Amino acid sequence: MEGAAAVEGPGFPPMDPALFKSVLDRAFTRIAFVDRDYRHRYVNPEYAAFMGTTVEAIIGRTIGEVLGEDAARQLAPLANRALAGETVRWLGWITYAGERRRYVERVYRPVPGADGTVQGYFAIVRDLTELKQREEDLARRTAQLEAILGHIAEGVNIVDAAGNIVLANDGFLRMYGYPTEFGQPGTPLERFVRWRLEHGAFYAHENPAEPLDALVARRAAAIRTAGNETVEEARPDGRIFEVRRRRLPDGGLLSTYTDVTAVKEAEREVRSQRDAVRQAERLSALGSLLAGVAHELNNPLSIVIAHATLLEEQAASQPGLAGRATKIKSAAERCGRIVQTFLGMARRKAPERRPVRIASVVEAALDLIGYALRSSGIVAMRDLPDDVPEIAADQDQLMQVLINLITNAQQALAGQQGPRRIAIAARPGEDGGIVLTVADNGPGVPPALRGKVFDPFFTTRQEGGGTGVGLSLCRAIISAHAGTIALEETEGGGATVRVTLPPGTLEPARSAEAAEADALPGLVVRRVLSALVVDDEDEVAAVLAEILRSDGFVVETVSDGLAARERLSTRDFDVVLSDLRMPGLDGAALHAWLAEARPDLAARVVFVTGDRLGAGADALLAATKRPVLAKPFAPAEVRRVVRGIAAA
Repeated sequence: MEGAAAVEGPGFPPMDPALFKSVLDRAFTRIAFVDRDYRHRYVNPEYAAFMGTTVEAIIGRTIGEVLGEDAARQLAPLANRALAGETVRWLGWITYAGERRRYVERVYRPVPGADGTVQGYFAIVRDLTELKQREEDLARRTAQLEAILGHIAEGVNIVDAAGNIVLANDGFLRMYGYPTEFGQPGTPLERFVRWRLEHGAFYAHENPAEPLDALVARRAAAIRTAGNETVEEARPDGRIFEVRRRRLPDGGLLSTYTDVTAVKEAEREVRSQRDAVRQAERLSALGSLLAGVAHELNNPLSIVIAHATLLEEQAASQPGLAGRATKIKSAAERCGRIVQTFLGMARRKAPERRPVRIASVVEAALDLIGYALRSSGIVAMRDLPDDVPEIAADQDQLMQVLINLITNAQQALAGQQGPRRIAIAARPGEDGGIVLTVADNGPGVPPALRGKVFDPFFTTRQEGGGTGVGLSLCRAIISAHAGTIALEETEGGGATVRVTLPPGTLEPARSAEAAEADALPGLVVRRVLSALVVDDEDEVAAVLAEILRSDGFVVETVSDGLAARERLSTRDFDVVLSDLRMPGLDGAALHAWLAEARPDLAARVVFVTGDRLGAGADALLAATKRPVLAKPFAPAEVRRVVRGIAAA
C-alpha cells in the first residue's frame, strides 16, 4: 500500500504492509489514506462503495475530485490540521458530489514517515445519517408531545425511578396550585409532597401532628412504589380528580389527572332523577294500594265518629258517658287522620299549616304509644326547652312522623341487652325553624344502608317484620314541609334520625263570621228541609240520615244510583248526598243524568267519598265543582256543608 508504513510498537515486531492492507480491506469501517497533495493513495472497498464507485477509480484522485468541491472546501481545515500532526474528530452534515447529504463522523489520524514528518493521514468515516434522522425525528416527536402535554387541560407528570420529575405539565401545576418552577425537570418528588402538606392537604389516614419530614418520606415512598392504578381524589374545595398511574418500563411512573367534578355531578343528577322516577313509581303503587283500602276503612270510621259525636251530644248531662263518647270519637278521628295522611302522601297533598309547638306533638305522640314503650322496658327521655319556637306545620302529619320514628326506634331496641333508651330532643334551628332528633341506643344502621331506609318498601327487618312504608311516609311529610330528614349514627352506638323544619308560613285564618256560622246549632228556616242520601253502605246512609234529622231535615235513603234516579224523577229535595263509588249507577253517572234531566237538582248534590285516589275522582270533582264530604266525616262538617247547599 503506497505511502503506508509498517505498524510497530514496543514489544511488537513490524507488521508486513501486505498483511496490514489485507486487514484494512476487510474492515467494515470506511477508511482512506490521503497524502500531502490531498490525493487518495488507499481506500478500502467500504469507502469506495460509500462513494458509489470502485477502488481503482478513486486511487490518485484528489479530495475535490472524489467528494466534490463543496465537500473538499468544508473538510480542508480538518485535513490541514491532520497534516500538521493533529488527530482530528469531526461530526456533522456534509453534502457530497451529486447532492448526497449525509451525516457522518470523520476521524483523521496523521501518519509520520521514517524521518518523523507527516506523510499523510488516514480518514476513518462512519455514516450516521439514519441514526441522526431517527434522533431528529424522535426529538420532533418529543417536542410535539411536550407541546401537547403542556397545553392540555388534564394534568400529566412523569417521575423517574430516582424520584425526580421528568415532566410536569401546566395542567398538573394549575390543578394543584404548584409554583411554576416546580415544573422544571429534575425537581425532586419530595418537594411537591412537602408543598402540599405545608398547605394543609392531608389525607384522612395521615396525622397532621406527626413530624413533617416523616409524612413527606412516607407519602413520597408510597408514590414511588405505586403500581398501575386508578383512584379518585376528593379535594378540600369539593373538586374530584381522577388519578391514573402507570408504571413505565424504565422504572418511572406516569400519572395523569382529570378533573371529573362535572362528570360526577352529572352522574349524581342522573341518579337523583332516576331515584325520583323510582320514588314516583313506588308512591304510585302505594297510592293504588291505599285507594283499594281507603274506602273500606273510611266507611266504618265515619259510622264510629258520627255515632260517637251524636252520643256525646245526647249525653251532655252525663259527664262520664259523654267523656267516653269523646274518647271514642277522638280515637276514631285519629284513625281517620292517619288514613288521610297516607292518602295525602300518595297524592302529594300539601299540609295544612297551623301554629304548632313541637313539645305538644311529642307529648301527644308519647301519650298514644307510651304504654307500648313502657311494656318493652324502654325509657323515653325528653329534651324540649321552652325556647324552641312555634312553627307553621300540619300537627297531625308531624304526629304521624313522630309515631313512626319512635316506633322504629322501639323495634330496633327489641333485641338490645341492657338499658334501652329513646331520646327525643328539639332545638331552635336556623331562620326561626327547629331541629328535632329521635335517637336510640340500639344496633344502628350500616352506613351503606342509611341512604335507602327512606325508600318506599325498603326495610332492614326480616320478612314479616316491617313493610318499609313508615320512613318513606316520614320523608314525604317532611319534604312537603320544605324540611329535611336524615339518618345518622348515635354517639356511643345506635341510630339518630335528624329532622329540620323551617318556620313555614301560616295559612289564612277563617273569618270570625265563618267560625260563628260553624258554631250555630242548626239552620233557622221557615220551612222543613228535605234530603236524599244515596249510599250502598246501609250503616253510612243511616248515620248520615241521623245527623241530618238532628238538624231538622226530613231524610230519605236509597242504596244505589238507580233507585235514586227513580226517586229524583218525580221528587224535589233541598240536598242530595251521594256516595261517589257505588255498584251499578255510581255517583258520577247520577250527577251526569241530573245535569241533563234535572239541572236544578244537580246544583244541590254533595258527593261523599272515602277514596280521592280512585280513577278520575279528582278530575270529576274538579269538573262538577260540587262540594265533597270526605270519609270519615264529623257531624259538624256534614251540617256545615249541607246548610250551605240548603241556604243557596
